[in-house]
Amino acid sequence: METSGAPPPEAVRGGVSKVLFAVVVVIVAIIAFVGGIAASSLIQPARPKLVVGTNAPFPPFESYDDATGQFVGFDIDIAQLVANRLGKDLVVRNFNSFDLLLATVGQGGVDMAVSAITMSGSKGMERNATMDFSNWYYSANQAVVTRSGYTFSCPNNTCGQAEVLRHTIGVQSGTTSEGWVDTYITGNQTQQIFRYQDVVDEISALRNSIYDLMIIDEGPAKAIATGSAGALVVSGKILTGELYGIAVPNNDPKALVPVINSVLADIRASGAYDQLITKWFT
Repeated sequence: METSGAPPPEAVRGGVSKVLFAVVVVIVAIIAFVGGIAASSLIQPARPKLVVGTNAPFPPFESYDDATGQFVGFDIDIAQLVANRLGKDLVVRNFNSFDLLLATVGQGGVDMAVSAITMSGSKGMERNATMDFSNWYYSANQAVVTRSGYTFSCPNNTCGQAEVLRHTIGVQSGTTSEGWVDTYITGNQTQQIFRYQDVVDEISALRNSIYDLMIIDEGPAKAIATGSAGALVVSGKILTGELYGIAVPNNDPKALVPVINSVLADIRASGAYDQLITKWFT
């Protein structure tokens, strides 16, 4: 009996099935490979973060904008420029006390602190023992805020020890305002000195006649008076000639100071610094 050279139909079908299966496997592998490349191109690695500590509200340097849910202010704008230079996302961490902010930056709990921090004078010397500073970026004096109608005046709008004595005084703890009061007032009068961790509480106490004179940096003094609808006024300045700097942990472990100084130099040279002054102080 003759036999045909062709394989039986079952064998043909089996061979076709194996070839088809192999082709499908290859196609699926190609699709998975291409899809993986596409997906990886869409998933970007998270940008590194620059964690900045501040103590808000202290307008116009730092405040919280309820409408946007963001921190805003002169200091915040400068911090954003530093973050941009580093290619990092800015993360603002607010502290409810100035003392806690300074302690945290000194211990390396934040990358840097920007919060109208005086780096000059005796207070600056104390702070330089536990943290490092950038070049100065703002020059400031102290000021006296009173309730509208309260009897208080200073010759040529410049206040000193003689004018401030015999009035009750409110200050924020840990600040150069407190430092000035402790140097020139505490021990020289019987009136009470009221110390507050938070500026909001300090303002509320002044408005409610808990004390009579608030000693605070001149920029915030003007902002507080402007926002008080006439209830509070700036009654004079105290010439202290302070310089603000941006603080980083001791010995600058992340080498941020050269970057910060470069940003400060660039914005002064370009005119951007003057634009920020106009934006926040006029």
